[in-house]
Amino acid sequence: MSADSLLSTRQHPFTGLRPVRLRQDLAAIADLVEVCFEPTLDTSARAIIHEMRMLSRSGPVMWWLSRLAGTISTQMQGFVWLEGGRIVGNVSIAPAGIPAVTPAGVPTGASAGLFAGHSQGYVIANVAVYPEYRRQGIAHRLMHAALDQIARRGRFACLQVEADNPGARALYTGLGFDEQRIFTRWRRSAHHTLPDVPPAPSLIRRRKHSDAALLYALAQTVRPNSQGGLGWLRPTRPAALRPSFWGWQLLNGKQQDYWVVPGAHQVDGAVLVEQQAGRATAYFDLLAMPDRQAEIYAHLLPFVIRRWGGRLRPLVTDHPADDEHATNLLQQYHFQPERTLVHMIWQVPQKGPTT
Repeated sequence: MSADSLLSTRQHPFTGLRPVRLRQDLAAIADLVEVCFEPTLDTSARAIIHEMRMLSRSGPVMWWLSRLAGTISTQMQGFVWLEGGRIVGNVSIAPAGIPAVTPAGVPTGASAGLFAGHSQGYVIANVAVYPEYRRQGIAHRLMHAALDQIARRGRFACLQVEADNPGARALYTGLGFDEQRIFTRWRRSAHHTLPDVPPAPSLIRRRKHSDAALLYALAQTVRPNSQGGLGWLRPTRPAALRPSFWGWQLLNGKQQDYWVVPGAHQVDGAVLVEQQAGRATAYFDLLAMPDRQAEIYAHLLPFVIRRWGGRLRPLVTDHPADDEHATNLLQQYHFQPERTLVHMIWQVPQKGPTT
């Protein structure tokens, strides 16, 4: 590069799209994400942003150790948009088998699991543009770049978007995303007293190994993959409903518990509860056949609260927003809605036969 061209570059900083340069861009992306998603950031998301800033200031040894440990911040891919050399827009992408940095949609549900069995998928997150640069087509360009890259590497992309963000939903729908289902995250704080109800009736029993196929059939009916599966990054599949040995997953320190309600369909209802070692919160999923939802929820929810909600333990569930029976009962038992997210998916267009 000549001296004149180098001087010109310094006088006219870059404007446009380029791939993320992680070590160079991490702090600026953290600032952008914090500004754009500030109203929805939870404790986990703020911890991720803190990690991003810390890594941006660290030396090569810390980066090497972080990559070796597979921390979220060192797994980021994607694109940024610069105006005069300043990062003003970002889109993050990650293989579905690696958690994405998603303050606007962290993995949720009783198991923040992965798309195991759904290979070659990608998660899109942090589609963010500073307010003063919006409505200039920047988000559209960032998304096109992300989808072009995913189309070369995978088979689908998935994302979450706030249900009350019509502009973003229109953007993604225009790019070919399909809305699967809307889920609301509900939280019951630990300070509420336990419900004054009698012990769970005998119709609720611990899941037997022989119930595995029946539980899967129930989940396929009420949480089919065409409607988002069990939840964010959790497809309905047999392995997702099969507890590990003694109920513990030793590698990630998770304990799972399954209880079922027998009935005309052999298993008419179920509750799946998961706890993470070292964390107080218990996550759960409620499943019930449509013709018995009101009855089954009325038994299962107090059962969950009394069994897992004591000892200062908060309870969290991500439940389909279209389930009115559950919504009414969750409110009755002091659960508060935290956020409502639309799950969306984009399939890589299939190439037609060449002639």
